[in-house]
Amino acid sequence: MRIDNFNDIFGSVGKKKIEELKDKIKKLGIDLFDIDEKFQKGSGNGGQKINKTNNAVLLRYRPLGISVRCQRERSLSINRFVALRELVERIEDFYLKNPDVIIKKKRGIMILEGKTLSEQINAETKLMAEDFLLKKGRKPFLAIINYFENSPSSYYMNLKIKKSQKLGIDTKLYMPREKTDKKFFISLIKELGNDKNVDAIMVEKPLPDGFDDPEFWDALNPSKDVDALSSVNMGRLFISKKFDDIKKYDFFVPQTAYATIRLMMHYDIDISGKRITVVGRSSITGKPVAHMLSMLDGTVTICHTKTKNLNEYLKNSDIIVSAIGKANFIKSDMIGENQVLIDIGTNIDENGRMCGDIDFSSVRDIASAITPVPGGIGPVTLACLLNATVKAAKNLL
Repeated sequence: MRIDNFNDIFGSVGKKKIEELKDKIKKLGIDLFDIDEKFQKGSGNGGQKINKTNNAVLLRYRPLGISVRCQRERSLSINRFVALRELVERIEDFYLKNPDVIIKKKRGIMILEGKTLSEQINAETKLMAEDFLLKKGRKPFLAIINYFENSPSSYYMNLKIKKSQKLGIDTKLYMPREKTDKKFFISLIKELGNDKNVDAIMVEKPLPDGFDDPEFWDALNPSKDVDALSSVNMGRLFISKKFDDIKKYDFFVPQTAYATIRLMMHYDIDISGKRITVVGRSSITGKPVAHMLSMLDGTVTICHTKTKNLNEYLKNSDIIVSAIGKANFIKSDMIGENQVLIDIGTNIDENGRMCGDIDFSSVRDIASAITPVPGGIGPVTLACLLNATVKAAKNLL
């Protein structure tokens, strides 16, 4: 959270109380990035729905190790305010009792986990799927095409299928036996696009050589193309000037890029005016996320394999977004201090473990925040994809 958006976060709290809290935070010199915030669902059946069960907020001020927990009200925003006010009061009390103590703060890294946001999106998706079932008499239907059984995307594909079932979405997997028959591939895309019982289409990558080209992009039905591989949806994105245009004009965008922005917004990462380096220029991730960041007034530089003096760009950035697919490529000596690191990479290291593009153990003592791998962008991307699937179904009603 940031002080300048307290009125949005604590909307149900009186302005006078909010201003008093702001003043005290500034007086004490408290940096909100030094506060870890976690949410804990109540024990009732309502999860985080207001008026169903209380929602606990846990805050911890790292420099002093002070923690508070609040589960007083059913409103999550009120609990957040009460918890923050109590934490600030305890910090103030510490300084009053220890006036001669000077705290030399060592900034702890903020973990931008994606589980909390993905659960919120999934809850919305499930409700939309239930509503669709009532109105249409069937579940939303997702068609998934995958050419290579052991491709890197197979892991996430299987997660999509399992999660779809839990959220009330029917799926069917298409795995063509003849891997070189492009005519069959194009005909399948068109057939699914014209099928009234198919609401959404996802095509897993990689595809066979020569398949991922304009003939394929133009064959995709834009209204079912939930990951924005089609020329129409991609074109709509790149002619849009503002991020709000995505919602305003109701078109699909590359969901990994979209999930990245959603997660940054969830943690109130300030984008406007910031120097942002995007490492990677793929059409499905690097370029779209760079454009979305520029739509939010970030000053964006795209770097890639031919970039000279990459370290200079990285060190002079406020935010680094990596989507290059190289295990633990970015080390501490390549970056500056107190930067926000957004790791989109999904790789397997030499020990067979999943990891990102950024070497977490190397950068944890100098970065201010980082998305973990796994558990960061991945679950939010999956949630966004399935949410888009149900939206596609509703649009076709």
